[in-house]
Amino acid sequence: MKPDSSPPPINSPWLVQRKPPTSSGVRLFCFPYAGAGSLPYFKWPDLLPGGIDLCAVQLPGRENRLREPALRDLHQLITKLVEALSPHLGGEFAFFGHSFGALVAFELIRELRRRGLPLPKVLFASGSESPSLRTKLPALSGLERDDFVREVAARYGGLPRHIMEQRELLDLVLPTLRADLKILEDYVYRPEPPLPLRICAFGGTEDPRVAEAALDAWRRETNVAFKLQIFPGGHFFINEVTRQVLQTLSNELIAGSHPSP
Repeated sequence: MKPDSSPPPINSPWLVQRKPPTSSGVRLFCFPYAGAGSLPYFKWPDLLPGGIDLCAVQLPGRENRLREPALRDLHQLITKLVEALSPHLGGEFAFFGHSFGALVAFELIRELRRRGLPLPKVLFASGSESPSLRTKLPALSGLERDDFVREVAARYGGLPRHIMEQRELLDLVLPTLRADLKILEDYVYRPEPPLPLRICAFGGTEDPRVAEAALDAWRRETNVAFKLQIFPGGHFFINEVTRQVLQTLSNELIAGSHPSP
């Protein structure tokens, strides 16, 4: 009987891994959208094919880290992410981030490059304007509670119904959502050379916030290859057409698809 050569499960508060890793799998790190934790990616391991090991990134201030204050400074967040994730960046891996998570993943890759650390084989930037083409909108993070909830709903299509219907749960989520939006509001893009990896930008047909041109501008951030894929749905299309998204993602990771620049 051959010994099990699979790597040990990750033991870190920053990462949630529902299924044991495989010996030859591509590790997929998934970064949350604003206010969320690992739960949006809870079902993904059951829908992905073998050979993709999903690790949901768990930031402070949410779910099992609810007692920790959410970080409001991008530089501090990226520094902590480098420390937490760098021990787990061996072999092939990829980053997926939706909305806020796409920006965090992008800036994390830039910092990994500055430090000479391993880079992902591909960045999936989902539901997010290109960092160089972000729309400057009125700040929301400092609004009073009811105004904040209303404006978030108008801008992003609202919070999940099960959160909106439970006031206590909503009050737990709001500080983290405010912190994440503060990071987005304070973000300043600084030009750097394009990244030496593939970028796949995903968008929704009915997204009120992210236009196709702003998604297409992600191509400026890679000198390898770029792909743009539009799915039916609004800003949170990854929750509406999950299987379609994961099929495309899997093809990029497993099937050896290499789009032209």
